[in-house]
Amino acid sequence: MTEKILLPSGLRIVLETMPHLRSVSTGLWVSAGSAYEKEQESGMSHFLEHLLFKGTEKRNALQISATMEGVGGVLNAFTSREHTCYYTRSMDEHFGLSLELLADMYLHSLLDPKEVERERNVIMEEINMYEDSPEDVAADIFLAQLWPGHPYGRPISGTLSSVEGVSRDQLVEYLRSVYVPRRTVLAVAGNVTAEQVRELAERLFPAEEGQALPTLPSPISQGGAISKVKDIEQSHICMGFPGLSLDDPDYYAANVLANILGGGASSRLFQEVREKRALSYSSYCYLDSFDKSGFLMAYSATHPKHTRELIQVMAAQFSDIAAHGVSDEELQRSRDQLRGTLLLSMESSSSVMSRLGRTELALCELFNLEDRVRKLASVSHEDLARVAKRLLRPGSMVLSQVSPKPIEIDTAELF
Repeated sequence: MTEKILLPSGLRIVLETMPHLRSVSTGLWVSAGSAYEKEQESGMSHFLEHLLFKGTEKRNALQISATMEGVGGVLNAFTSREHTCYYTRSMDEHFGLSLELLADMYLHSLLDPKEVERERNVIMEEINMYEDSPEDVAADIFLAQLWPGHPYGRPISGTLSSVEGVSRDQLVEYLRSVYVPRRTVLAVAGNVTAEQVRELAERLFPAEEGQALPTLPSPISQGGAISKVKDIEQSHICMGFPGLSLDDPDYYAANVLANILGGGASSRLFQEVREKRALSYSSYCYLDSFDKSGFLMAYSATHPKHTRELIQVMAAQFSDIAAHGVSDEELQRSRDQLRGTLLLSMESSSSVMSRLGRTELALCELFNLEDRVRKLASVSHEDLARVAKRLLRPGSMVLSQVSPKPIEIDTAELF
């Protein structure tokens, strides 16, 4: 049973009781991500995510890690463009310990000056690590080209200069103003009751003032090509178009379209790029959606001498779907694949918790499995034709290359 509870503090609780399990997954979802940062604050949400593991008023960093590991549980976190999530997975008997630990980190982190400086270096090395991953770099410059000057187009971790420049005082102020109940969702899934969750959450999360969630400006997208030279073995290619926001009526049709293009080994991209031409080991496409926009992006990599051929083959898949649509078999297979993936994921408390948390934080609504299955099943040829016309537009294609020898190519000639 799925439930939603609003506490007097403003904290929203969404939970799914799964009595057949022995586990409970618990997540604190905070509206704090790179999209809400000013340019000079770039990477601050991610910086805070690291620091909340470095000590509270009653636990040091080792004790934070040992609390969950000592009972066979998991503690982790991630930062995205629009939220930060801190989560645990534990035996049901340790749910109280899990939530108390998350609350301790959320409310009582010290942000010790020595830890700030130590973690600053760790994050700068993390950024350097991403720079050594051409697939990640290709995606980052793709978004920078797609959304110039908008927070969506900036890297989540920030840059070396922005991370080096942020002060502890800025981090403390950001934590106090943003990590407040009314900007937070507590998502719980597993063998736990609503009464247990409510009673413990009311005790652990007092009401606090803080900044209201700012309104993001809608990004203005642009097409075009961008490249970065790196001394590597392959050319890494990202190609795509502006996408849709999470609440767009065509969201489900766009997901079916992306899945047909590159959602597995039977997808068009995988078959054309790898199976028929042996141009690449990996080739995929996906839709990523946010509050104000989104993107549809395909990726692949090949030997530099095959770069032009790979780009042309990738572009041809978009062009063919835009011009001719998809077959009945492709449509049915894609709907069934997405439905099966969704239903199988609901057997995991971690997956259920994630869907509950993100849906409530992003859309202010309770995750409804039956509604999602119905919307996926109802996607038609007409829906795909409409969404292809909306997304796959001449002049809006973005192409990024990370390669030892990027080629000169006009995206207008590709699509």
